[in-house]
Amino acid sequence: MKAKALIIWGTGSGVGKSLITAGLLRHFRRLGLRAAPFKAQNMSNHSRVVAGGEMASAQWLQAVAAGTEPDPRMNPILIKPMGLEGSQVVVLGRVDPLLSRLPWKERRPHLEAPVREALEALGKEFDVLVLEGAGSPVERNLWPDLPNLQVAEWAGAQALLVADVDQGGSLAALYGTWALLGEHRERLLGFVLNKFRGDIRLLEPAYRLLEGWTGIPVLGTLPMLPLELPEEDGFRHHPRKSLGPKVAILRYPHASNLDEFWPLSELAQPVHARTPEEAQGAELLILPGSRLPAKDLAWLQGFLPLLRAHLEAGKPVLAICGGAEMLAQAILDEEGVEVKGVFPGLGLLPFQVRMLREKTVRPAGVVFRGLSGFWARLNGLRAQGYEIHHGQGIPLVHQEGPLLATWLHGLLENPGVQRALFGQEARALEAVLDQLADALEEHLDLAHLHRHLGLRPNPSPAPRGKEESLDPPPPPGLILLLGGAKSGKSRHAQRLAGPWATLIATAEARDGEMAERIACHRAERPPTWETLEEPLDLVEALKRARYPTVVVDCVTLWVSNLLERDRDPLAEARQFLEAVSSSGKRVIAISNEVGMGIVPANPLARRYRDLLGEVNALLAKAAQEVYLLIAGRPLKL
Repeated sequence: MKAKALIIWGTGSGVGKSLITAGLLRHFRRLGLRAAPFKAQNMSNHSRVVAGGEMASAQWLQAVAAGTEPDPRMNPILIKPMGLEGSQVVVLGRVDPLLSRLPWKERRPHLEAPVREALEALGKEFDVLVLEGAGSPVERNLWPDLPNLQVAEWAGAQALLVADVDQGGSLAALYGTWALLGEHRERLLGFVLNKFRGDIRLLEPAYRLLEGWTGIPVLGTLPMLPLELPEEDGFRHHPRKSLGPKVAILRYPHASNLDEFWPLSELAQPVHARTPEEAQGAELLILPGSRLPAKDLAWLQGFLPLLRAHLEAGKPVLAICGGAEMLAQAILDEEGVEVKGVFPGLGLLPFQVRMLREKTVRPAGVVFRGLSGFWARLNGLRAQGYEIHHGQGIPLVHQEGPLLATWLHGLLENPGVQRALFGQEARALEAVLDQLADALEEHLDLAHLHRHLGLRPNPSPAPRGKEESLDPPPPPGLILLLGGAKSGKSRHAQRLAGPWATLIATAEARDGEMAERIACHRAERPPTWETLEEPLDLVEALKRARYPTVVVDCVTLWVSNLLERDRDPLAEARQFLEAVSSSGKRVIAISNEVGMGIVPANPLARRYRDLLGEVNALLAKAAQEVYLLIAGRPLKL
């Protein structure tokens, strides 16, 4: 397998493995690397329909973060629980009836081959695989553990171990997991603490303790992030409330595909209603999908008075898939596809639902026409989503007074539907995933991962696929970044430059402290950048730069180097500007703003301060954009 592999283990379920995997995949995408997610085995009733069948929602989202087409191979085994009595086994996107009927222990020999084949195939197609473990890797009663330890061995993966600070006990959980890993602990690159709130100084002593006990560094702590993303485990999700209308999502015991309602936290005041009292006062009631509607019917019966009163008041109800099945006249499952029997429905829809062994799994779309009342605002809109159901007998979309029933999952993820129903759009997933990657890049030592995974700048003249895989050519010209020491100039330059850039480094390691600074800066750079070390001749370095974006870090030391060699910084700056103008490249120059501090104590230092101010002014006059960085925040001048 040629791909570098990193596996994300957790001290337990729900600690943030899926989230961190998605953030790392977006980070690697920013570096220009072809990355993909992989989770050997996922147990969840939250799935998405993709080319080739269905896959867990978490790996679908991770593929979106990586910028690659979601593929069932990224989640070769999906276990969909069917109450306490069994589960449906999906192998490479398709239900496997034989495996679904086998006892748990008898399935394992049948699962290894598709998992390993999928892993090896993806490893040939991508540069980096980020594997997500399942639960904890130290459930030693299950060893050899397939989704954590076995796949890590097959992939030759190194590992991060994640703990949830918010749950409490994270120090013990990390140390205990490390201790129980035994010979597998050699894979560990670092610990990550997640979901922290409060004063980070109270937590930092734990870093030293953990490293002293284990020899494994803590790579950082992620704060509690206010992000709304599709949740792998809907029951763990506590949606925040906006200023919109109250929307009640009825949470019957086998509710499924709850991840599709993530936009509601930005559009409304969503509540997960487990009792009729919790749903009182809602403007919209939603009946989500159900993995076992025949069993959820008894629970939903308690909501029937509320549903009738809501509909009689002309208030809207949205029933999706299994939620719509329960509102039919009856559910007929003579073959025991889910639960054998004939089950009277709530009778709010004039249909009977029959369960068929052949599962409908397909993308779907609809153009709304002929709707009335509250739902009339959807008329003329096209919505995309997916179908995933055994039941048949209800139209794709059907209105019965204020009740809208549909097989279509993902309806509320369509921006046009959001605008029509709530008057605004939720942030797109892309923006939220970028915010997630920003948080990882700010709070975690990702350079440590780069070094240990062996990620290096691409030695070829252009990235994979040559010009086709580069971002669109950047607009030529000069961008100037000014600020004090440690103000965030270099980090902002990296964000502006993107994954493919040439760095012209002007620093010279004349003492140990400067050598250490240079090493730190080198470790923080994207591994895909080209670096040219040139303390004096920026014009010649600019000619040698092979990428269309060039970062000069920094003008401050360049001016100092020129002064020491009796060369005129202003004349050199004019020549540099001419070279920038004729190069057709986008040049991002970094310089310190030194004229706002204490007056230097000697003539040479004052001369240097004045010259650097004049050089900065000369560059700023020629620049298309100028930013002043203050405490990490860019202020555009």
